Amino acid sequence: MKRTLLIVDPQNSFCDPAGTLFVEGASRDMERLTDFVEINGDAFERIVVTLDSHNRMHIAHPAWWVNKEGTPPEPFTTLTCEEVADGTWRAANPEDQAWSTEYMEACGTHVIWPPHCLMGTWGHAVYHPLDTILTRWANRHTDLVFIPKGNARYTEHFSIFQPKVKREGDPASQFDLALLNDLDSFDEIYVAGEASSHCVADSIRDMVTARPSMAKRVILLTDAMSPVAGFRDLADAFFKDMSQAGVRTASTTTDLT
Repeated sequence: MKRTLLIVDPQNSFCDPAGTLFVEGASRDMERLTDFVEINGDAFERIVVTLDSHNRMHIAHPAWWVNKEGTPPEPFTTLTCEEVADGTWRAANPEDQAWSTEYMEACGTHVIWPPHCLMGTWGHAVYHPLDTILTRWANRHTDLVFIPKGNARYTEHFSIFQPKVKREGDPASQFDLALLNDLDSFDEIYVAGEASSHCVADSIRDMVTARPSMAKRVILLTDAMSPVAGFRDLADAFFKDMSQAGVRTASTTTDLT
């Protein structure tokens, strides 16, 4: 049995209570996952860790936008296409206005997040207890892979495979077929990470949509992922849809030894 463990965005911004976009329950998720890796690490041939990797100036951060008074939106504000069209919100940099309008026409609505997972900062790093056990695992098995995502500032990038809105000419807009093919080479793909409402959900949806045959090999560790506050309905819909697609669920108490 050839297994891999895919850990989506297990970073301080999401998983530490001091993180700027802390997901309630994420620290406990990652502690359970740490125990799971410590016990079951030898069962995995590869561990893949994705890292949300943002510039401070990013279309999903407040600094990108201003209102008619020149004030940026508060985190968790939801912008609408109509508000951008009528000038309620506009790009702070006039050079970004045309793309921002096109982006909102594609999205319809767009949530503004606190600046998070900024490259080169503490928030970008892997949550420490998990990082420690991953380092131990890598010293024994070597095949620990880190994959950044989200460093294109012009689009939201929840999924590990592709951005929310593709931008012509931007290399980050290409579907990550290499990652899909790599994961497809495994008999079982265990999945954990944050958040079940957004990055985990969009990633596994993209995987199953692009290659439905992979669904039956995916196992979601449901006690090692949590939804962003206020978005539990998205997580519930994700679990329901994936169950119908043939994706399985398990907990971190599963013994693979």
